[in-house]
Amino acid sequence: MNDRVHGLEGMRGIAAFWVYTHHFLLIFYPIFYFGQHTWINHILNPDLAVSWFFVHSGFVLAWKSRTLSGEPYKKNLLDQSLRRYFRLLPPVIFSIFATYLAMKLGLIFNGEYSKIVQSSWLGRYLNFEPNFFEALKQSLYSVYFNFKSSSTYDPNLWTIGYELISSYILFACLGLFGWWKKSMWPFLILALVVSPWKGLMCFMIGAFLTRLPAHKAHPFLIGFLTLTGFYLSDLKGPYESYVRNIGAGFLMYALLQAPRFRDILAMKYIQRLGDISYSLYALHFLVLASVTSYLGLKWEAHLSFSLTALVYLISTTFLVIFSYFAWKWIDRPGILLAKKFSNYFL
Repeated sequence: MNDRVHGLEGMRGIAAFWVYTHHFLLIFYPIFYFGQHTWINHILNPDLAVSWFFVHSGFVLAWKSRTLSGEPYKKNLLDQSLRRYFRLLPPVIFSIFATYLAMKLGLIFNGEYSKIVQSSWLGRYLNFEPNFFEALKQSLYSVYFNFKSSSTYDPNLWTIGYELISSYILFACLGLFGWWKKSMWPFLILALVVSPWKGLMCFMIGAFLTRLPAHKAHPFLIGFLTLTGFYLSDLKGPYESYVRNIGAGFLMYALLQAPRFRDILAMKYIQRLGDISYSLYALHFLVLASVTSYLGLKWEAHLSFSLTALVYLISTTFLVIFSYFAWKWIDRPGILLAKKFSNYFL
């Protein structure tokens, strides 16, 4: 098999778009999230998308090493360890300083619009004076190790610290459990033991899935796990994070066992959405706080479903174009920079 499983990048793009759409609905139709729960809440639950992101990350980071042993196995882990921080860094810097610049230019309207639509979520962020050195500090350190929603330039980046920390714990476990690398049952056990700590449990589940022996699941099992995954994603109670992470693992397994569906996800434009997914995820609150909020103020879009739909269309178009160029000029060069950094030491 190739070093990548086709279709997973496309699914990642859909998941990022899913989170953006949910946040848009939080502004105009918060009942979708805070109202009475129906089947649509299970489908549009953004927490499930985040859990799936983490499962996907664990799967991708552990995928290549499944066929390696000895020195190549160790070199792969060291290579990924050297790259990881610098792989995540460029879109973070760009997102934070793009928001900083928009604030300095007076192009942020979420606070003003939140008072009109009475959205506590929209008005919760960017209520401070922009500071260059604070933006720099957040870009290089605070986002990963000391994230604070009250002072962040990008609330979506709360996941990045979990991405980084869980990645390095996974690399350590891959090295420690290298002699069990063909089965990875310790990863599944560890996933259940660490419980719902954001990121780590999902990373371990993703790593475990890379070590399953090649097999073909029965269509009934695939359908059952898909429905169960969505059902578990929105259960409420003390174990909701725990069961949601398991649900995300079920959905990843079902996706891996559905090559025809992954063929659809690997189509050109869906694949491109996957390419820009990190930039889209990092930048979408900036678009909501500027373009979306400005149009909402100017047109009183919250009073009309058709105007809301138009604002969504314009915001989405702007976000996709903005994310594409951020991927082309920031994210993709950042990947190459991380690779050069690793090659220099290796």
